[in-house]
Amino acid sequence: MNTHDTTQGSSASRANKRIEAAVNRGLVVAMLDGVAAAAALMKEEGVPIDVSARVLINPEQRRVTDWK
Repeated sequence: MNTHDTTQGSSASRANKRIEAAVNRGLVVAMLDGVAAAAALMKEEGVPIDVSARVLINPEQRRVTDWK
């Protein structure tokens, strides 16, 4: 039995990078086209609603790595 299978971790990491990129694209859209357009983009790209609400409504709660 392989106890060091990293398949799940790699997949989760790829998903996290995809979500992170979608959040950053959404933050750019928020600055250019408004929060409603950013929320729609994030929803379309699969960003969880709690994440998109946090970064769009509460900028002080953004991660250091989020686009400013």
